[in-house]
Amino acid sequence: MKITAGIFIGLTVVALSVQPACSQRVTLDIPTTLRHAGISLIVSETTGGTTIAALNAERSATPASITKLITTATALEMLGDDFRFETAITCDGTLHDGTLDGNLYIVGDGDPSLGSRYTGETDFLNHWCEKLRQCGIRQIGGDIVADASIYDRTALPPRWTWEDIGNYYAAGVFGLSVFDNTIGITMRTGTVGSRPTILDVAPHPHGLQLDNQLVVTHTKTDSAYIYGIPYDNRRLMTGAVPENRSRFVLKGDLPNPPRCAAEQLAAQLRANGIAIAGTATDQPKPEGGARTILFEHRSQPLSELCRIVNFNSNNNYAEHLLRRLAPRTDAPATHNAALQAVTDFWKRRGIDFGGVSLNDGSGLSPMNAFPATFLNNILIQMAKSPHFDTFLGTIPRAGKEGSVAHFMKTEKSADIYAKSGSMDGVQAYAGYIVKNGTTYSFCIMVNHFDRRQDARRAIEQWLHKIIATL
Repeated sequence: MKITAGIFIGLTVVALSVQPACSQRVTLDIPTTLRHAGISLIVSETTGGTTIAALNAERSATPASITKLITTATALEMLGDDFRFETAITCDGTLHDGTLDGNLYIVGDGDPSLGSRYTGETDFLNHWCEKLRQCGIRQIGGDIVADASIYDRTALPPRWTWEDIGNYYAAGVFGLSVFDNTIGITMRTGTVGSRPTILDVAPHPHGLQLDNQLVVTHTKTDSAYIYGIPYDNRRLMTGAVPENRSRFVLKGDLPNPPRCAAEQLAAQLRANGIAIAGTATDQPKPEGGARTILFEHRSQPLSELCRIVNFNSNNNYAEHLLRRLAPRTDAPATHNAALQAVTDFWKRRGIDFGGVSLNDGSGLSPMNAFPATFLNNILIQMAKSPHFDTFLGTIPRAGKEGSVAHFMKTEKSADIYAKSGSMDGVQAYAGYIVKNGTTYSFCIMVNHFDRRQDARRAIEQWLHKIIATL
């Protein structure tokens, strides 16, 4: 197979030519609208690793959310398809005549799916209350304590941007998380130039302070941002929201999910007739007597959580999966230890980390960078893994589902499994092509374009032409 690249006079087109084994020739044209863009592209046959097409494949580029493929692949390899998070409900003290003379603990295992709308388990607190009744508890003499000590208190990757922090899609990572670590702020908007009226906040953490600087405009969608940091209940809301809406919901991050989990359980217990003498807290208790495990809540299997990550491009799930990969020691797991675990794992598999900068598990950091060959080589290895069928099932089919439902809709000769990635100046796709019983991996990243539609159109044209030669 011969691969050549040429530049046409006048910069009308930059072309990559691919000569497949059947002597059929295809030219991947780079339109003049992308002449200033950075492109890193590779397509390979996964059985032997033969390169089908490549352009600047060793050049690092910003990947955005295709980074999630690395996180989910590593999690499946390190933890296994059937891994489940286990949140334990424990107590200290003694239970006598229905009264627990001690504290009740929610011991987090880093599960991102407690009360999540993506799993449909939003009524889990009622189930917990029923289980506690079955344990014979009618009254609690101590506190409801959220124990999130499995992870350290550095909830955010250090290279996320201030523009994102405080918004729902940049919620933090906690040893005990709940309700997607998200609050919904329901408001009513009026005429242009006015401020919206806040009607409700759900869940409503104790002490939340909202500084409403939003302005109603003619916009059809919101261009609003929420600013704030983990563990601080102050949130600033700025930007524009649409006019004359009787109900408009703006989503932000939950400042302190562990404490919120304790508050919500305490409220649910009281609503179910179980009295609590103490308070809901996320502050650790002095070491006392031994704790007794009352029951454990198990998440859905990792295969389903990875599917949620890739189908919905869920940053919060991805970051929780990354953190869970940190080595299990007596010390709380850290973000840096988790990233090092990913690096060590793939280096042991022979993956070259030249030009790679991994700063998170979701791709939200604009400081992430790697060459197309890096992710492509991981995809090739996953194609040979016993977890491959599971991994492939976590990636949406282009033109049919997930975040790529409108990508490559006209391609009928092959099945394309693709994860998309986009942020300002970034458009990327990576995954697999299956045609005539053969599987191919691909990674395409385009950076620094003027118009996103130009990048998307070019990527689709390149893939169509490559698939036609397979």
